[in-house]
Parts: sequence; structure tokens; C-alpha cells
Amino acid sequence: MELIKSICSAARLWEDPEHTPRAVATRKTLAEANRFSEFSIAFAVNQQMSLLTEESLVDWKRELLSANSDTVAVLNPGNIPMVELQDYLAVVLSGHRYIGSVSSKSPYLFPAFLAEIKRSGADPKATLLSQKDALNACNRLIVSGSDDVIGEIQRSASDIGLSSKQCWFRGHRIAVAVLDGREDEDALVALAEDALMHEGMGCRSVSIVFAPRRMSIDGVLDSFGAHRVMFPAHDLTSGPLKMQQALLAALKTPHAYSEDYQFLLSRGEPIEQGPCHIRWVQYDALEEVTEWIDANKDRLQGVFSSERLHSKNAGWEPLGTAQRPTLNWHPDNRSHSSFLRT
Repeated sequence: MELIKSICSAARLWEDPEHTPRAVATRKTLAEANRFSEFSIAFAVNQQMSLLTEESLVDWKRELLSANSDTVAVLNPGNIPMVELQDYLAVVLSGHRYIGSVSSKSPYLFPAFLAEIKRSGADPKATLLSQKDALNACNRLIVSGSDDVIGEIQRSASDIGLSSKQCWFRGHRIAVAVLDGREDEDALVALAEDALMHEGMGCRSVSIVFAPRRMSIDGVLDSFGAHRVMFPAHDLTSGPLKMQQALLAALKTPHAYSEDYQFLLSRGEPIEQGPCHIRWVQYDALEEVTEWIDANKDRLQGVFSSERLHSKNAGWEPLGTAQRPTLNWHPDNRSHSSFLRT
């Protein structure tokens, strides 16, 4: 309980963007090779801190608590700010010891938060090491990253004797949204956040939108433009989008985009494009979409839709929640408890 209280105390301090440790970590993070902005960091940190209450952590601990006490290495991708937090909390609340590696894309935020927990009075039960040292020190392993990275680490894990039961490998996944053409302005604003926040780099970021053939795209373009007023695109996003737009124009592929190349939508088959390039897929009957989702479920991290649709389709989530996951959401449809308690 001491650790939970210290985590919550640290979170309350970190709800203030001007709190010195948070502000310093943010400033240093912005200088690294990533696609973060001050606005996206603030969004991610605020969203995660809001989840850290004594009630929520105590409830999750009841679900997670394990009879074993292992050393769990977590190798983090650094694709969105503070992405390390969920795995860290799951490991320490389950009673295991956390060993983590930090990504060169985001080496400051998570370590600064761990230091805040320590200043709040408790041992955070975490050690940060290089990827190689973390691998060699663990008897359980959680890895998130590209499929190429996952393949390399799988070989390394096998070489040091870790079994498949001891490892949780989370490779590349995508998310999609399904519209029925009756979405109001609020729903389309939520879709813009789902697709464009964090430059579409997260595994829950919507990269494909299914929409009825009759639906006008105008409202979607308006909502995307409004989102970019609040959360401007990173320079590393706009440049590639300009080149992709030129290619689409040359190929005469139907598409729409903002004049300053902060987002791009193209019409075609349900194939993932690049960051902030959203594929707009038209359908005639919803059954076409549900069949595609069922056939591709092993590579989907989430399906997001209006209440009219997600209330009738098990596992679908509301629009506007892609970048606001619950504390105990299930990456790759697997709970932390199912991995950490066995």
C-alpha cells in the first residue's frame, strides 16, 4: 500500500505541467529524435496521471497479485510519451520486480516519474538497464516493437533459455474505425483524435476508416483540421505526407488533405498507409466490414465506432478512446494478469 500511495502522490504532482521534474523531462524529451510535441506529451501525461488513483490501483492489484516473485524485463518502444507506465504498474502491482529499458526516442519522462515516486516515499521497485543487461537479468520478458525488432529479441530470448511461456512478444498492430454515416460533430472530433494524436504512431491509432459509400467526407475533413489547430503535425509528418500526396495525384487516386500537409486521407482498399495518412474505405453493407475485421483480427489492436455500432459488436470500443485506454486495457487482447500470474 505504501507504493500505491507514493504512485498516487507522484501522479498528483505530475498533473501540473509546470511541476519542475515534469517540465524538465518534457523539455529534454522534445530534443530527442521522436515525433512528440509539447502538446502531445501534455496530453499523454495528463491522461495517464488521471488514471492513477488509490481505488483504481488497489482494484487492479487484486486482479494482478501473483504467488510468485519474478524479475520481469520490459523492453519499451518509445513510440508515444509515457508508454512504459502500464507495464511498469502491472509488474510491480503483481508483486514482481521490474527491470526496464528505455527507448532512445523517449529516455527522460518515465525515469523522471520513477524518481518522483521515490521522492514521494516508496521504493518504486524498478531498475532501468540497457536492453542487453535487462534481458540477461530477467526470468520473464515483455517486449513491444516492430516485427523486425521482435524477431531479433525472440532469438536472443531463446539463446538465454527463456521459454515461450516466460515471454510476451507484442509486434506491429493496427486499429480501425467503423462509421455508419450518422456520426455527429463530437463523434468526428473524437475520430480525429483517435487517428492523428501522437502522429498515428501508437498501436491503437486508427489508420483505416470504414464508411458507408453514401457518406460525405466533408465533416471528417473539418474535424481533422480542427484537431490540427490544437495539435499541429510534427515536421517529420508533414514532409512525407507531401510526397505521398504527390504520388496519389500522379496515380489519380482519390484523396483529400490539408493545404499544409498535416493530414492525408486516401480512398482505396483497407491497407495501412504511413503516419497520419488515413485510408478511407467505402462499404455497401456493414457485413463486409465485420467479415474483414474477423479475417484480420490477429493484427488488430482495436476497433472504434459510435455507440450504435459498438454496443452491437463485442470487443468494439467507443470513438475517442483509442488514445485514452483504461489502466488495465488488454494489449493484443491479452490481460497482464494472464501473463504475470502463471
